[in-house]
Amino acid sequence: MSKTTYENQFLVFDVRDGPKVIIEQLNAFGQDGWVLSTMLNVGDTQIVAFLTKGNVKDAPNPKQSEQQKIANLWTTSDKKNKDEE
Repeated sequence: MSKTTYENQFLVFDVRDGPKVIIEQLNAFGQDGWVLSTMLNVGDTQIVAFLTKGNVKDAPNPKQSEQQKIANLWTTSDKKNKDEE
């Protein structure tokens, strides 16, 4: 079972810098996994962009953990050391 959490962030752009600056910034954040949620105008010359990034965390599986613990008890220490290398 996994749990998804979300991070939120905002960027402020000056429209006088042109669309190229906005697009480059959004693309850079997109490569890091951020997704544009919405944009809104603030005043005459600023745009605020809200970004969201989802984080998926896998919850531990108790049954699998117990099986791994038992398997480790029956494994020789030489084999464990070789597996760790």
